[in-house]
Amino acid sequence: MNKSTSLSLAEKIGYGLGDTASNFVWATMMSFLMYYYTDIFGITAAAVGTLFLFARASDGAVDFAMGAIADRTRSRWGKFRPYLLWMCLPLAATFILTFTTPNFTMSGKVIYAWITYNLLMVFYTAINIPYSALSGVMTDDPLDRTSLNSYRMALAQIGGLIVNATTLPLIAYFGRGDRAKGYQITVALFCVVAVVLFLITFLTTRERIQPRPAQKSSLSADLKMLFGNRHWMVMFATGMINLTIIIARCSAGMYYLNYYLKMDARQISTYLVFGSVSFIVGATLTRFVVKALGKKNAFIVTLAGCGLTALPFYWIAPGQIGLIYLFQFLGSAVGGTNATLYWAMIADTADFSEWKYNVRTTGIVFSATTCSQKVGMGIGGAFAGFVLTHYGYVANVAQTPRSIHGILLLTSIIPGVGAIVLSALFKFYGLTEEFCRTMREDLALRRLNAKEPSGAGVQ
Repeated sequence: MNKSTSLSLAEKIGYGLGDTASNFVWATMMSFLMYYYTDIFGITAAAVGTLFLFARASDGAVDFAMGAIADRTRSRWGKFRPYLLWMCLPLAATFILTFTTPNFTMSGKVIYAWITYNLLMVFYTAINIPYSALSGVMTDDPLDRTSLNSYRMALAQIGGLIVNATTLPLIAYFGRGDRAKGYQITVALFCVVAVVLFLITFLTTRERIQPRPAQKSSLSADLKMLFGNRHWMVMFATGMINLTIIIARCSAGMYYLNYYLKMDARQISTYLVFGSVSFIVGATLTRFVVKALGKKNAFIVTLAGCGLTALPFYWIAPGQIGLIYLFQFLGSAVGGTNATLYWAMIADTADFSEWKYNVRTTGIVFSATTCSQKVGMGIGGAFAGFVLTHYGYVANVAQTPRSIHGILLLTSIIPGVGAIVLSALFKFYGLTEEFCRTMREDLALRRLNAKEPSGAGVQ
């Protein structure tokens, strides 16, 4: 009934364009939001850190709820696809409001930021959880699934590349000296493109792996199965810690480029675009790396590579542009492979949950995974804000040696050491290539027979 199906190139591209759309929001938040809040919107780094910690951590509960809702959705379009249609406009509206600067007092601005940013995270969750889960039900072929996520990561970075290349020039063009107005109009333009791309993904993808018609479960049962899946638990912890590291470093990026390297808008755009292109290179090489090393070993190697390429930034002087670009290329490329592998391996843990419990809960698996990343985003953003405050950062002035030291730590030593330690801990992940192959063959037979299995092994 649910035989493995090879995906067409058009469907892979169509699916990947959904993350191009998502990355108009994600990349803007990653590269510009903290800087926008402190230097344009006008609130303190500590206030931003507190906002990020609360909003992104509390949004984890929304993730769980969204996964459960998506798993129980019944529509003519499937479980996950319809949310691309239903949620693209609410997401666009809240994205624009988040990058709108009202003429309020400091307290009023903080309240406005809390309301708009939390709404943005809710609607981002409502579209991104089903989108991520969609990859787990389009195919069960392991290489096709890796290929699908390679397209996803590569096309996501097309969105990131556009954001990084055009944001600052568009702000200058639309703002005419008013950066707040420039941000608002630029984000509105991004929203138009994102909505179109979400609709393309909706129209070009299909859900093929379906749960058994008689399958029934409660949210409490779903959560019990989820936390009984030790392989997913490892991925959950890895995702949370890794996103903490990534967000802390990305949050410091604009400060590093502005205040340490003293780049102008054109140079910053070039640097960010170079990173996006390098990430795409790494994402497209994932399939070949997996064939050579296997998913688990490839994940460990690329995670360690992210750490090793971050460390040198502490010692590289502003004038050493060649070294800066070299390590930016290496770090972004291994990061592209690592990110692609992560989502392919999450789909493997969803297969394991079905194999072990005879119930498929793709939505809850992906939503809980995104929850771990939201928690990591919250911790990473808060950590960056608190470190900047501790080292005496003050917006829009020349920085002291102490504040520059804090920016360098966030850019190099802290994320570098963190990623290397995390790569060593990933040895506890247990879904090997051989076991995944056996598991998928067993699941394919069950679906083909469309009957209850007599029993399943448990790893």
